[in-house]
Amino acid sequence: MKLAPADDFYLAAHDGIGGRLLITGELLGAGLGAALLGELMFWRRLHPDGDVVHVIDPRPTGDRATLVLLERLAATPGPHGLRRWIAHLATSGMAVDLVEKRLIAVGAIRWEAKRRLLGSHPPQLVFADPKSTGEPTTRIRTHLSYNETLETADLMLATLIIATGLDAYVLDNCNPRDRARLFDQFRRHLPRALGDLAGQAKGAAEDLVATRIA
Repeated sequence: MKLAPADDFYLAAHDGIGGRLLITGELLGAGLGAALLGELMFWRRLHPDGDVVHVIDPRPTGDRATLVLLERLAATPGPHGLRRWIAHLATSGMAVDLVEKRLIAVGAIRWEAKRRLLGSHPPQLVFADPKSTGEPTTRIRTHLSYNETLETADLMLATLIIATGLDAYVLDNCNPRDRARLFDQFRRHLPRALGDLAGQAKGAAEDLVATRIA
């Protein structure tokens, strides 16, 4: 089953066996927030203009996660700064909440109460298939190894993986040839608007890290 880019980012950011998050919760939120904004660009509900976006079509998308975000954007005076919105979606927990609900709805994750000797712990989200977390980046690495052009959605996913530092965990075994192929595809095939989105996601991620350290 082909998932939306934000869902793929969520999977890629976790270790499927233990459910461990590979990056901080803030960086997860930044990647998911940027991915949801990118999905609204795919839906042609947002018009990107450098570091801002304008709502150009408030009609429902047919998807709950992007619809909730679109309604929030439409209700807020624009234009909307990408970096500010990505940071808001990360720190408010909104992006994580929207994506987790979407993944629960398709059965990719579920709430599960783990029984222990001294009683049950609070329910935790677990992956229906532990191997699913590796599928998005395996797909990217496979296409690169065969020198195949990535779909636009996977190109955006790859830029956000790099923007949030997740690549240190999930693309670390890419050889120099395949990394060069990836960046060449960014240059030749990534729409400028998605490149701008990735740049704003990187800036928001750096701000969040700096705030955490301060």
